[in-house]
Amino acid sequence: MSANPHILLVDDEPRFVDSLESILGHYGYVCKKALTGTEAVELLKKHTFDLALLDVALPDMSGCDIAGYIKKSCVQTAVIMLTGIRTVETAVEAMKQGAYDFLTKPLNHELLLKTLEKGIEHHRLKDALASSEQKFRLLAEAAWEGVAFHESGIIVEANKPFLEMFGYGQDDLKAGLRVEDLLASETVKKSAENGLVSAGVSCTGKGRKKDGTALPVEIRFCSMDYNGKPVKVLVVRDLTERIRAEQENLELQKKLAEANKLNALGLMAGQVAHDLNNILTGIVSYPDLLLMQMDKSDKHYEQIQKIQSAGKRAAAVVSDLVAITRGKTQQKTVENINDLVVQYLSSLEHGERLALYSDVAIETSLRMDIWNVCCSTPHIHKVLLNLIGNAVEAVQENGVVRISTENCHFNHPMRDTNDQAQGDEYVKLVVADTGPGIDDKDIDHIFNPFYSTKVMGKSGTGLGLSVVWNIVQDHGGWIEVKDNAPGAMFEIYLPATRDQICQVDLPAGEPVGRGRGERILIVDDQAEQNEVLEIALSGLGYSTYSVTSGEAAIDFVKNEPVDLLLMDMIMGKGLNGRETLETIFKDNPAQKAIVVSGYAKREEIEKTRNLGVSLFLEKPVTLARISAAIQQTLTLN
Repeated sequence: MSANPHILLVDDEPRFVDSLESILGHYGYVCKKALTGTEAVELLKKHTFDLALLDVALPDMSGCDIAGYIKKSCVQTAVIMLTGIRTVETAVEAMKQGAYDFLTKPLNHELLLKTLEKGIEHHRLKDALASSEQKFRLLAEAAWEGVAFHESGIIVEANKPFLEMFGYGQDDLKAGLRVEDLLASETVKKSAENGLVSAGVSCTGKGRKKDGTALPVEIRFCSMDYNGKPVKVLVVRDLTERIRAEQENLELQKKLAEANKLNALGLMAGQVAHDLNNILTGIVSYPDLLLMQMDKSDKHYEQIQKIQSAGKRAAAVVSDLVAITRGKTQQKTVENINDLVVQYLSSLEHGERLALYSDVAIETSLRMDIWNVCCSTPHIHKVLLNLIGNAVEAVQENGVVRISTENCHFNHPMRDTNDQAQGDEYVKLVVADTGPGIDDKDIDHIFNPFYSTKVMGKSGTGLGLSVVWNIVQDHGGWIEVKDNAPGAMFEIYLPATRDQICQVDLPAGEPVGRGRGERILIVDDQAEQNEVLEIALSGLGYSTYSVTSGEAAIDFVKNEPVDLLLMDMIMGKGLNGRETLETIFKDNPAQKAIVVSGYAKREEIEKTRNLGVSLFLEKPVTLARISAAIQQTLTLN
């Protein structure tokens, strides 16, 4: 192929055309762009192009119409169609009108370059050999396929693609090749039985390479005259890449369908979580008030503690439901995944779990120069808690749980990437066990909320892996589950960052603090929620007030300034929490506030953070926790 071929790019997506021009320019192609069919026709009238890449669907005309124009008026220009999955039939129709081939979006760069080169070369050879002997013209026209002449089953002539496809050379051709050496006997028999040997109709079958490797092929037999005598022609196309691409597409469609199903379940879980958190606030908070007024020797003290403990366990389940919605956003920081693994393995939760399975061994293989990740530390802790906890429970006597980390390049199945071959930088976290593994019937459902293979009520709620899946998605990552033979293996891919870890010294925890009459306004559309907090905080020495709407809160602080706002995010009619804070901050930018909410959308939380609010408490909240948050906020300058 000569240097600097001229290409016409026709597509109505400017970013796609610009990206394609940049890629092809890097490989020496000279490109001109058209965003409509009209622009393309005008450029074809003014310039000469070696090849045109045409999108099938354009705003003013079909790509097939342009292909027809090129066939009539620009015979020197080869045509390759660009199409989406739903328009393949149209692209095939365009090929019948003279297009050389078609490519489906998103484009594989290697296949694109290969097809361009072959398309241009094919078109040039076709033009150059138009007046030569029929044999060479036929071979040139079929340059993308393998073409051979055969007599009585013996190959007498073959083009280069034909020989390369089956792994043979010219010497093998001269020594003698038979059709039965290249095609499986059942394929030849099938062609003969269907009357295809001379009908010129194609069929699929199996080929056989020189080394014995099987080859999926599409074949077509036909007869024609050559040098005044009839000859038989065999045309073969290698279907390996097409079959591989179809399988990959089916797998991707399956993954996308599963992802959409989990997203829908997450939306439902979010609505349930909001209502449950409001209910649980009373179950968790009222025992706090009662216990503050009781002596530990009181006969009801232990029973009330059990009520509160049960409420907290229920709140933990609701917290998992909120995580499933992928709307529970915690602040992300740059972290070293190895540090988070070590912290979890040193945690109380892991120690308690491992104490129940003392014969299980934990092995780690953590890469020393691991890339950093931007993540929510509590969420990654929850991922490790669920995956390692499940693995510890799953392994049999003297089983092993292996945890490893590594740097890798990965192509996210739900994202386009600029480099299909290499992929983007990810950190890979693997948790594998030597247990019985996961049955095929369960593997497609294990990330569904409330789906569990354990004994119901004995271990877990069926939410653990759903939480893991949603947390990984919230971090822009991907999770795969594989057979470890024996056991199961979970591979988590988290986007890597080259940013450095920012060390933050966190203040040590303190006991419940008391107020000195500071004025606190509680804003929640549920009056009973306000009542609980008012009683509790008044008992700690604060002056408390409450309203049940954002509008009422705005009016209140205009007339009676307060030291702190405790703001719910989701309220009934009228302004939500974020909108209320925006209005209040306009008049008083120094106003201090804490968000206390059972559920809020990620976008609302991020907008509230941008207003300057840094503390977000999740309902139901304990007295100790909200007291510590109030003390921390009031002491901030």
